[in-house]
Amino acid sequence: MAHPIDAASSQSRWGIVLIAISAGIVAAVQVGKVPPLITQLQAELGLTLLAAGWLASLFNLFGALFGVMGGAVADKLGARRVMLFGLGLMAAAGFAGAFATDVIWLLACRVLESGAILACTVTAPRLIVAATKPEQRNLAMGAWGSFMPIGMALALLGAPPIAAVFGWQGVWLAAAVLALVCLLAVAWMTGPGRWAGAPKAGAGLPWQTLAAAVWRPGPLLMATCFALYALQFFAIASWLPTYLIEILGYSPDQAGVATALVVSGNALGNLVAAVMLHRGARRWILLLTAFILMLVCASGIFSPDLAAVWKLPLAYAFNFFGGLLPAAILAATAAHAPRPEMIGTINGVVVQGAAIGSLAGPPAMAVMIAGFGGWAGTYWLMAICSVLGVALAIRLGVVERRAGIN
Repeated sequence: MAHPIDAASSQSRWGIVLIAISAGIVAAVQVGKVPPLITQLQAELGLTLLAAGWLASLFNLFGALFGVMGGAVADKLGARRVMLFGLGLMAAAGFAGAFATDVIWLLACRVLESGAILACTVTAPRLIVAATKPEQRNLAMGAWGSFMPIGMALALLGAPPIAAVFGWQGVWLAAAVLALVCLLAVAWMTGPGRWAGAPKAGAGLPWQTLAAAVWRPGPLLMATCFALYALQFFAIASWLPTYLIEILGYSPDQAGVATALVVSGNALGNLVAAVMLHRGARRWILLLTAFILMLVCASGIFSPDLAAVWKLPLAYAFNFFGGLLPAAILAATAAHAPRPEMIGTINGVVVQGAAIGSLAGPPAMAVMIAGFGGWAGTYWLMAICSVLGVALAIRLGVVERRAGIN
């Protein structure tokens, strides 16, 4: 049976849930500010195609390398403290990046942002779990899964008009200000005396909790599924604006709006999955559905044989059905934790998987475009990921059934 994780109070604290999700959205804005500006950054800083791909994906560097350790450290030091540090670092890296004069400087700031994003994404779920009653946890954690597409959509919509007036540097400054405002809001909402049920620090030393978190079949399967999903999601989200501009003749503003609408489908998919989980849907079924339908949709997004009118609807459907997966997996981190104080560590396992996939996605897409001499070859990347994902989703269903996890 899955262990019980008792709510800290008789009522859910939805204000805390909202501010935790908002911190994730602000982190996702840092992710989404790059794709609509790739063409401009290439022109001003001389980025190559591969360098642009790394700029789009470097936000995942720390998560890919230290996701599990980051979650364990957050459990030890306390979710609030680590989140505040992350938001502060995010603001500082954003302000510094705005003054970059070459590619190396900008990439270095991007690496710092990756550490800040990790700090936020491993701590927000711990706050959400502590703020919700058990019967409402799937709904809240499923909603948390929408932070990435919402933040990316906001950045994709906001970056082009800001850049048109203030340059790409203005986008970096605006995103840094958002992080600073969110830091102040989190500090006030979760401050001493304002939330009696705040999660406590001290889950044990990080190296003592790592093995217990990593060597469990559930978290490993969830992390791998998330990696396969994230690779596809970020490959398409990062390169769709470039495809729309270079192949279909969109203006940068049009490409930003179109990509934001497409990515918003992912947020809707997350919310639909949250409601379905709340009503008892099986997690592995949602994962299976996501991988199969993503594969179907991916077949036509970059195909030269399909009419342009179908490109964006297919991309929207790809993101909508893909959105079933993060909600399903992120809602399971509490159920798979050996004890409540290790939720951050288990979430770190999942985040590390997602970060590895996200880090690999844009460069892998660039390699496929170059290797196959065009965009159509990218379908094989999606096919491999989806087929593997189907097998792993079925296996996760077996593991959860044996463990009595709903």
